Amino acid sequence: MHIGLSWTRRMLAIGFVGAALLGLPGCEEEPAPVVPLPRPASEVPGYAKYLQGLKICVDPGHGGCGARPGYKRGPTGVREAEVNLRVALFLRDMLEAAGAGVVMTRTEDVHLHPDDSEDLRRRAEVANTSGADLLLSIHHNASSRPEANFVTVWYHGEVDHSPASLDVARYVSTALIDELNLPEHIGCPVLSDFQMYSGRGFAILRHTRIPAVLTEASFFTNPEEEQRLTDPEYNRREAQALFVGLARYAYGGVPRAKLIEPADGTVSRSGERRVVFELDDGLRARKSWGWERNLILGGSIHVRAGDRDIGHVYEPKDQRLLAILPPTLPSGPTTLKVQFENVFKHSNTHPTFSVHIP
Repeated sequence: MHIGLSWTRRMLAIGFVGAALLGLPGCEEEPAPVVPLPRPASEVPGYAKYLQGLKICVDPGHGGCGARPGYKRGPTGVREAEVNLRVALFLRDMLEAAGAGVVMTRTEDVHLHPDDSEDLRRRAEVANTSGADLLLSIHHNASSRPEANFVTVWYHGEVDHSPASLDVARYVSTALIDELNLPEHIGCPVLSDFQMYSGRGFAILRHTRIPAVLTEASFFTNPEEEQRLTDPEYNRREAQALFVGLARYAYGGVPRAKLIEPADGTVSRSGERRVVFELDDGLRARKSWGWERNLILGGSIHVRAGDRDIGHVYEPKDQRLLAILPPTLPSGPTTLKVQFENVFKHSNTHPTFSVHIP
């Protein structure tokens, strides 16, 4: 009797479930309503807080050339320099509101020097002497093909010239593509400036000694795009994309290296020619979950003197990098380059160090 009752109850339960699955009348359950996630209270992503402490040099391209007939103007005369400045000022305000330091190469429609070459050199020097972590030069493109309209972001030199510049370019390019949603997409939007000027590149990038990228967000020679670029709200959207790209870069950490020994940069005359660096992955100081673990890719660490690899040992526990300079290195000033990546594959900024070998 007990077994039969148990069996009957099981069959009834299965029957109810089957009826619900088959959608029989009287057995349907109302599906639980889908509660949408709340929209962000603002357009500032939560991870933008990691921009705090970062210092960015923002360079609105060109300026001060309004009297030149036809100089960098769209089909109806819209000036690129004015668009660049509007976007840059929006971006400045967003970055400062997030706690980043901002240095502007210009805040008005002016040249830093009447000569174009010297103007570009002086813009780069603003970035070099400001203590900025990176330079972002804002531009818009031109083409003899009126329908051309796509995003490109440019770095200087060959692909391994400044790995940290590539980190910034990757985030900024994808953020611009997502936000502007232009009709064209080229196969690789991150490009070397040698593509435009072989062996020289863009002067603003060539003269800058910190990670630097130049954005060409869209084409002012495209008639429809030219009109959009006159709209301050559209300019703000572009600035928002640049802001998000920079925030995503900051979220992944900004690695740095510091020379610890010798403190004065002069290598010891006797014994091993020891040089010790402290590596900062850019993430550990946040003390987030897992921060005690090694966050630097050991295989990414390289120490070079010119084109020569220098043997080294890395101790993850204290984040110290020991390099022993070979006796065959000549006496005098020597430049060492220390390169490494954190768990986000972000490369360290300011990788070069000067030491003196007696």
